[in-house]
Amino acid sequence: MIPAPLPALHETPELRQAAGETLRPGGLELTRRALAICGLTPGARVLDLGCGLGASAAFLAGQGLAALGLDHSAAKLTEARSLHPGLALVRAEAQDPPLAPVSLDAVFCECVLSLCPRPEAVLATCRRMLRPGGWLVLSDIYLRRPDLAPGPADGPGGGCLAGAKGRGEVLELVAGAGLELALWEDHSHLLNQLAARLVFACGSLAGLWAWLGLGQGCGADPRPAKPGYYLLLARHPEDGHGRA
Repeated sequence: MIPAPLPALHETPELRQAAGETLRPGGLELTRRALAICGLTPGARVLDLGCGLGASAAFLAGQGLAALGLDHSAAKLTEARSLHPGLALVRAEAQDPPLAPVSLDAVFCECVLSLCPRPEAVLATCRRMLRPGGWLVLSDIYLRRPDLAPGPADGPGGGCLAGAKGRGEVLELVAGAGLELALWEDHSHLLNQLAARLVFACGSLAGLWAWLGLGQGCGADPRPAKPGYYLLLARHPEDGHGRA
């Protein structure tokens, strides 16, 4: 008998228990850091792409920004509306948001890009929506040794680690979308902290790898690839040029 597939980590109560409402390493810590660097003025139009339960969008709105949260999950948006009444939320796919080109001052995409089947399309969409000089904020899992990454599982995966890439590939994707790198920082300690809490919640390290989408079907252990966590800031070129 083929075992039923485990749910992706971002859909489990274990992650909610370990990570809280943000469902990612560090909670709002990197959101606050990025906001301090970007220097957005009150009323700036910002999008939380893949907003989940709405924690970041609500935080950004609380800082005086015109924040919109977007997610493809109707269930998560329903909960987000319950948690944050009045928050502007819309259901759509990350690569096809119902927003006009050149309409945003910043896009926050936190622990989402590694879950997208076509990250290059998502980044190209972010560039189209940003005004010249606008900011893209990425935080996500990456592989510090991508050459040692395990192959894809035979069974259904879908966890963040299954879609994680090396630093070089992430930078190539950002540059290929016509965005200019402004900052790369390693914050792997936040991932380590969350991993420790998840091991406790999952009951074992094997359970953690399975929920992350790498242990099921192939039995692969992602530790040799040294998963890490990064914060990246990039900008739409001020002159509006660059690749579309």
